[in-house]
Amino acid sequence: MITYYRLDGGHLQQQVASGLDAVPSQVLWIDLLHPSREEEHFVETALQVDIPTREEMAEIEDSSRFYEENGVLYLTPSVVCGIGTQRPEATDVFFIFNGKCLITVHYLDLSSLHGFPARLARQPEKHRACDMILASLVDCFVDRIADTLEDLQEQLDSLTQQVFAERIEAQSPEKASLQQVVKQLGLHHLLLSKLGDSLMSLSRMMIYLRQSPKDWLGGAARNWLKAIERDIRSLGEYQARMSGKITFLLDATLGLINIEQNSIIKVLSIAAVLFLPPTLVGTIYGMNFKDMPELEWHMGYPMALGMMAVSAWLSYLLFKYKDWL
Repeated sequence: MITYYRLDGGHLQQQVASGLDAVPSQVLWIDLLHPSREEEHFVETALQVDIPTREEMAEIEDSSRFYEENGVLYLTPSVVCGIGTQRPEATDVFFIFNGKCLITVHYLDLSSLHGFPARLARQPEKHRACDMILASLVDCFVDRIADTLEDLQEQLDSLTQQVFAERIEAQSPEKASLQQVVKQLGLHHLLLSKLGDSLMSLSRMMIYLRQSPKDWLGGAARNWLKAIERDIRSLGEYQARMSGKITFLLDATLGLINIEQNSIIKVLSIAAVLFLPPTLVGTIYGMNFKDMPELEWHMGYPMALGMMAVSAWLSYLLFKYKDWL
């Protein structure tokens, strides 16, 4: 699908392409969502650019993700989508910038761009040049990461209370609850890792734009990207602290699970030892040897039961004295 954003009366207007006839006039941004080969070829021919394939977009080296060719700037940052579905996925967004028009190519619907029309309506004066649109799109990605980190911080605070808060009915959280905490921490770590990768990709793009020999950006866009770069650095530090917190919570949760399991094993071990002396007495008098005087004695059965009870009680007192209970 092709969506045009053209300047009309000082405002950027959105227009979905109804065909592949011609690119409208005054277009500053062309957005291609999961384009077909015909749509790619149409845009390539109309603007004299080269739209890469998905395989080319997946390259990881900087020279393949950020480069200039034939007077056109090609940038491929990585962003995170599917955050609300518990299955975050990293996807590449391809920016093609020739100074007069910006082209974006992506194959997944990006929630970061859902709020872009509202941003256009709120700040129309900031979206009258293609370099400003580029800066605004990057700002959308960074804002989405910041919002996600804030939500993730709240969830981690809730998990911290769940792990360490004392309960009225028990001294430690239930094992099943702790296992659920481990799963949630794993999902949070996966999301945090992908957010970190996205921040690193955006930071590398900022460095490339700043060090590019050609001045692709105007003064206003350059200042905006400088502020975004500072935000990216602060969010990177914030993400690193959260990663350490997740590691701490995971270690603490696994430790509590081990304590819970050790308590269960301890109870079973004590129960086994308590019943070991009575079992020994019962085993001795269950051998039925011919020459066992107690078998013919009228008080033999009560005596054996008494020996079992006394031996179990003595074992209990020993554990109590050693403070093993």
